[in-house]
Amino acid sequence: MRHAILIAAALVLAACSGGRSEPGGSTFDPLCMPDGTVVFYEYPNKAGQYDEVTANKANCPWNKGRS
Repeated sequence: MRHAILIAAALVLAACSGGRSEPGGSTFDPLCMPDGTVVFYEYPNKAGQYDEVTANKANCPWNKGRS
């Protein structure tokens, strides 16, 4: 039972981290498209680059100030 708890805790911590090299958010701090929809992973273009990344944390409604 103790091993199952440790494995579950490790999986939760891994899911919450944003430790990938490509642009991407984490579970509790995702990226958002300009229309406000949540994106957890943005794929590269056909050349394998992220030149025109449109998702960022500033597009998320909870990161914008009150109007």
